[in-house]
Amino acid sequence: MNLLSIILQIPTDSIANAAASASAAVSQQNYFLLLLKGGWVLLPLSVLFVMSNYVFIERWVSINILGKVDATWVARVNEMVAEGKIDKAIKFCNERQTVYAKVLAAGLESAHGEDIEVQDALQSEARQQISILEKSMNVLGISASIAPMMGFLGTIFGVIKIFYNISVTNDLNIANISDGLYQKMISSGAGLFVGIIAYAGYYILNGRIDKVVVRIDKYSNDLLKEIRNYKRGIKA
Repeated sequence: MNLLSIILQIPTDSIANAAASASAAVSQQNYFLLLLKGGWVLLPLSVLFVMSNYVFIERWVSINILGKVDATWVARVNEMVAEGKIDKAIKFCNERQTVYAKVLAAGLESAHGEDIEVQDALQSEARQQISILEKSMNVLGISASIAPMMGFLGTIFGVIKIFYNISVTNDLNIANISDGLYQKMISSGAGLFVGIIAYAGYYILNGRIDKVVVRIDKYSNDLLKEIRNYKRGIKA
């Protein structure tokens, strides 16, 4: 059996799949090699990209846990206050690790004082809990600001490389220009990409934290009303 007969016996689908796999492998290799032409600026941009994604995921999970809403639980706390079971309500709050539980517990511990003391305790604890939610958020803000600037820095180095190659060879051709253009465009694109990711993550998390802050205000006001009603009932 000659070589031609062997080739003709190979299924057409197998040949097509092999060609597609080879083409994909070559494309992936080419994309990777093309990305490397961005120069040393890609190293700090990669670090910023990894840090931004880590902070976003970590903060997203933390906000989900600490900002978990349970309307039934909040109603139960207010019910205990209405019944005069302040100590039991404090213990009930301490069993939870959410920001709402910590804020309400701080207010309940000052329940026997003046209204202004209760309000101050609620606000003070709310500020602390919000700062916990915003932990490491400045990393996203810094990445969103610095990444495009680093990309622009790579662009400057790319332009310098173009003129340097021309000055050395004294020849204005595409070969002398292409390397600098690669570095210029890839670094700019990478910087913008990392900046957009960090910028979007920053404002997505801020939006979620704002919702938590609104709930803290609502639950704090509701608790303050229940404490006032409880004190009026005692005086009556």
